[in-house]
Amino acid sequence: MEIAIPLLMGLTLIWLIGRGTPWNAKMLTLAVTLAVIVAVVLLERNGLWPEAFRR
Repeated sequence: MEIAIPLLMGLTLIWLIGRGTPWNAKMLTLAVTLAVIVAVVLLERNGLWPEAFRR
């Protein structure tokens, strides 16, 4: 899970940029991607991450 979520978000970002999305959509995508990554890391570090997702 530690690698899958950032990898999936990064690939999605690359795909959207490659499709010629407008500049503001690229920035919004980047902000959402970083927010999701930060949220996952914070949940995991604080022990709030579901046990089923842990290795």
